[in-house]
Amino acid sequence: MAKKEQNEFEIARKKRQKKISAQRTRKFIGAVLIIGILAAGIHFFIKEDVAGIIGDRIAASASGSEGLPVDMSGITILQTFTVGEHIGVLTDAVYYLYADNGKQLLSAQHDFANPIVEAAGRRFLIYDQGGTRLIVRMRDKILFEKEFEYKIISADLSANGMLSVVTSAQRYASQLHVFDSEYKEEVFTWSSSDEYIVCASADSKSKTVAAAALSANESGEIVTSVHFFSTEAAIELSKREFKGSAVLGFEYDSNGDIKIICDNIAATLDKNGNVLGSYIYNSTPAAAVNLTGKEGAAIVFDRFTEERAADIVFLDENLNEIKTVSVSGKYVCSDGSENNIAVYCSGTAYVFNNRGERTATLESEQDAVLIELLRESLFAVTRDQLCEIKN
Repeated sequence: MAKKEQNEFEIARKKRQKKISAQRTRKFIGAVLIIGILAAGIHFFIKEDVAGIIGDRIAASASGSEGLPVDMSGITILQTFTVGEHIGVLTDAVYYLYADNGKQLLSAQHDFANPIVEAAGRRFLIYDQGGTRLIVRMRDKILFEKEFEYKIISADLSANGMLSVVTSAQRYASQLHVFDSEYKEEVFTWSSSDEYIVCASADSKSKTVAAAALSANESGEIVTSVHFFSTEAAIELSKREFKGSAVLGFEYDSNGDIKIICDNIAATLDKNGNVLGSYIYNSTPAAAVNLTGKEGAAIVFDRFTEERAADIVFLDENLNEIKTVSVSGKYVCSDGSENNIAVYCSGTAYVFNNRGERTATLESEQDAVLIELLRESLFAVTRDQLCEIKN
């Protein structure tokens, strides 16, 4: 059968139909892209808490009579910490947040006998060590409150907001509780009958939790064991023992590895329990700084000699030694930020980058009790005030 020839009107009609169909397809694809971009934007806005960050900055820049220095006379200062772009001060009765210009952003009372603060990003955790209560909050709101059945041994707030709490227990030496960043339910628990859990930390990226526990072997030697668990399958992934070592603390770093500090060794472990690097020492550390950063860390040792001094050992991301620097004076305190480490000795603050290069030497008019690095600025709490140490 011969193919029917199309006249010019049919050809024009089909061309128009194709054009309309192509336009509809382009509009549909455009609408899908717009919806995707909006959804991604909303997700980012919520995940990164953009509204909260903007609110913090507005609160910090609002007019007021506050300013540095801030009077702290007659107050028992226990701890300083950093929450986002703000400085936190913990006392025996109240915790405060200040903007870097000295404006007070938060003042809240607590009734904890032995309060401790752990901060991560814009969130911070305050708990009663030896008590049973804790609070997770931000500047403008409380996110989570809980009273445990047994006494809290330690607690940790990860960079992504996960909460790890070690408590005593009735039938076990201790027990670990892990909550996700929404704090709606426990995502993992672990109890040990033959080990005493000292500290723990969780990481949402690798979906693992690490716990450090103390025990004694047959010869009476103390042993620190680091256990890695999967929070999804609730199974133990690996275990690494440090014989003759007592754990002082540890943290997940931004690479998803654990940096552990013991009384005689520092090490970096992956979730399979492999030692990626270590540093062995004979003196008890006075402080370990910047454990969470990917650029390395520092350990401070106080040298108790006639001429007082402090040794600062700078380590790479796997805790291999880069450089050791000595500074004169009686060691008082230290702190670290993303790119810097500060050590305060007898009226002088020494600031270094992560490679151990000194970037500033600052003199304080009053003796500091605590110091806090916030971005490139150094703040100090003296016996009378909160102030900034400047050149």
